[in-house]
Amino acid sequence: MSIGSKGTRYNANCTGALAQPISDLRAAGIVPLLAAGNDGYTNGLSYPACVSSAVSVGTVHDSNIGRKVFSACTDSTTYSDRVACITNSNSALKLLAPGVNIVAGGYTMSGSSMAAPHASGAVAVLRASNAFPNASVDEIINRLSHTGTLVTDHRNGLRIPRINLLA
Repeated sequence: MSIGSKGTRYNANCTGALAQPISDLRAAGIVPLLAAGNDGYTNGLSYPACVSSAVSVGTVHDSNIGRKVFSACTDSTTYSDRVACITNSNSALKLLAPGVNIVAGGYTMSGSSMAAPHASGAVAVLRASNAFPNASVDEIINRLSHTGTLVTDHRNGLRIPRINLLA
């Protein structure tokens, strides 16, 4: 989901009108993947990615594209698995996925709203009939987290797993 509130920063778990529906999705067996936000925070996530039952997804570059200017910041250096300066991050950020210069529907966009669909696709693959069709939400999240490539967010030193579907 990409429904973050721009400019909201939560350093810890948050509550609000969407907290219960997100918990309900998880209880129903749906992995609630939410975009972390694109404010460039190094110590907070946007609402509702900060909800404790949400699986927050941040953005990494998937290649060296040179200097990249975003509205909130500029990445002078880019390379595969470099955390994009725009992604919100803190110790509650669960996963990273490619989210810079993603082409979809004829548009090229960047941000955690582009990374979250990559995570959704990974969940769909894992739940396919020949993989782990009956895996619980926690099992899916653990599989993605524990097989993910650990990436260090150069801005705050946190190590966060980037989805590695082949692993």
